[in-house]
Amino acid sequence: MDFQSNLCFMHDPDESKRAFAFDMYGTLVRARFGDLNDIYEAFYRLFPDADPEDVQREYERFTDFHTAQHGPHKELSISVLLEHMDSVFHTKNDSLEAENIMMRATHTFIPVEGAEETLQYFRDHGYRIGVLSNTAYRGSVVKGLLEDVGFDHLIDVVVSSADVGYRKPHDEAYIAVVNALGVQRQDCFFAGDTEEKDFLGPRRFGMGGSFLIDPSRPDRECGIVASIADIPTFFRD
Repeated sequence: MDFQSNLCFMHDPDESKRAFAFDMYGTLVRARFGDLNDIYEAFYRLFPDADPEDVQREYERFTDFHTAQHGPHKELSISVLLEHMDSVFHTKNDSLEAENIMMRATHTFIPVEGAEETLQYFRDHGYRIGVLSNTAYRGSVVKGLLEDVGFDHLIDVVVSSADVGYRKPHDEAYIAVVNALGVQRQDCFFAGDTEEKDFLGPRRFGMGGSFLIDPSRPDRECGIVASIADIPTFFRD
C-alpha cells in the first residue's frame, strides 16, 4: 500500500473505538433492474379505485406541503405518506408490505464493485460497520435489501432517514448512526458518493474522517477516491 499521502489513518488500538459508516445507494449497491417509474406504478396500485393522475397530484401536493412546513432535511417517511394517502383515497394499506413492494419487489440490486472487499477489510480489522441511508423507507426494509445482496454478515447497524426523521447532512442523521454504532463521532469514519451528504457533512459534524467516491476527480490528499476499493489503502496498523 502507498502511504505517501498526508491523509493516512492508524487503526485505533482500542477496538471499541473503531467504526465506519457507509452510504447505501451508489456506494454499496446499485440497481440492475428497476427505476422510479416502476416504483410509481407500484405506488398507484395501492389505490386501485383512484385515477393515477389524482394519486400523483395528491402525492405532489402533500410532499410539497411537508417540505414547506419542515424544510428540505426533514424526512417524509413512506409510512406517514401512506397514512395520509389512505385517508384521502379511503384505502387501508399495510405500510411495511407496501414499502417492500415499492423497493425490494420492483428492483434488482447488485453490489458495487469493491464494496464487499472493503466491508470485509474493516470487519477483519475490528470495526463496527453501519449504513446511513437517505431514504423514505424504514431501516428494516433497507436492511432486507442489504441482506438480498449478501451484505448482512458484514453490517452491524442500518439507519434510515425515515427512522431518524432527518436526512443527511442534518446532524441528527449522523448522531443516529454513531449512537447506533455505540461510538463517539470522532471515532467514526464515513464514506459515500455525494459530496455534501457523505463527505462535507460528516467532516463538519466532527467525524474522524470521510471519503468521497468520485471517479471523475480523485484526489488522494483530500480523501476523494475513484472507487470504494481504494479506501482501505488510507489505513494501516
